Amino acid sequence: MLEEKDLCCSGSVKTLILACSGGSNTGQASNRAMIELDKKGMGNAYCLAGIGADMSGFIESARTANTILIDGCPVGCGTKSFEKHGITPTQYIVITELGIEKSHNFDNLEAETEEVLKRML
Repeated sequence: MLEEKDLCCSGSVKTLILACSGGSNTGQASNRAMIELDKKGMGNAYCLAGIGADMSGFIESARTANTILIDGCPVGCGTKSFEKHGITPTQYIVITELGIEKSHNFDNLEAETEEVLKRML
């Protein structure tokens, strides 16, 4: 469960939200949840691909920030990218652990994203 007190920016430390955006409903729900959390002011959406691509600026920004990492499924591409660079997320969420079953069906993506946000907040 995300709590606003844990997520808001304190002083100069930012909160960055990074999400899987893989080719499944849970990957896309992760990405949509990241966008909605950004809109709610709980942090700034940030580029997980930049960390996976070994881009030093992205890596350093994630190291010095509070981070919310949202993976779509237990494969954990996001967490593996973080681990590769010795980064530990402040908060870690796996969409399938919130009760959303992974599939390649995008017909219910809006409802699934709403359910994810309800369970996260």
